[in-house]
Amino acid sequence: MACRRLLWWGHSLGGLVAVEYARAHAGAVLAAVNLDGFWWGRPGEYPGAERVGELLRSSAGAIAPPGYIERQDVHAARYGIPSGRAEAAARAAVRPLPGGGWQTLPERRAALEMYGELDRLGALGVTAWLKGVECPLLLVQAARPQPPSPAMEWFDDLSARFARGLSAELVELSRNRPTITVTQIDASHPMVLEAPEAVATLIAGFVRSLPGTSAGADLRRTD
Repeated sequence: MACRRLLWWGHSLGGLVAVEYARAHAGAVLAAVNLDGFWWGRPGEYPGAERVGELLRSSAGAIAPPGYIERQDVHAARYGIPSGRAEAAARAAVRPLPGGGWQTLPERRAALEMYGELDRLGALGVTAWLKGVECPLLLVQAARPQPPSPAMEWFDDLSARFARGLSAELVELSRNRPTITVTQIDASHPMVLEAPEAVATLIAGFVRSLPGTSAGADLRRTD
C-alpha cells in the first residue's frame, strides 16, 4: 500500500505554521503552501514595525463589547468580503463571555508568546527563515494593498514598503531555490475570505504539479 504524505497549507499565521510543520516533519510532508504569512523582517529594517508590535501587544487578548462582531462585519465589507463569511470568521476568533461581550483569541498570555515567536522568525529574514525547508513550497503574496486605514497613514506606508521588499526577496529566493514557487494573487491579505475560489484554484494547480501526487496526498490546513 502506498504511503500517504501530507500537504499543509495555511494563511497568515497559518502559513508560517505550515512552513514550520514542514521543517519539523520533513519525511512526512510532501509540500507546504504559505498564503501571505510573513512577518516584518529584521529589527530596524522597516521603520514603524516596532510600533505595530506595540499595538498588537497592547490589544492582545482584549475583552470586546457586545457589538464587536457587527463592527468586524462592517470592517470586512471594505475588502468586499460577504457578510455571512465575515461573521463566521469573526466568531471563530472570539469566545462569548457571560453577560455579553467577547474574549478575543488567543488569550493574552498565549498571544504574547505567539508575537514573541513571530518576532524571532521575522528577525531571520525570509531567505534565512526558509533555509533548511527542503520540501516544495508555494509562497503566495497578496498583490493588492489593504484599504487605507483612517488616521493610520504610517501603517499604510509601512505595509507598502514591506510588500515591495518582500516581493524582491521572494523573487530572488525562487531563482536560487528550485523547490520554491512564488506567485501573487489578485487579493489583499485576507485572501481566503476575499477570494476563496482563486485561492483554491491556485493550491489545486500547485498540488497537480507536484511529483508523486498520484500516490496520494492528504491536504491539511493550519489556522
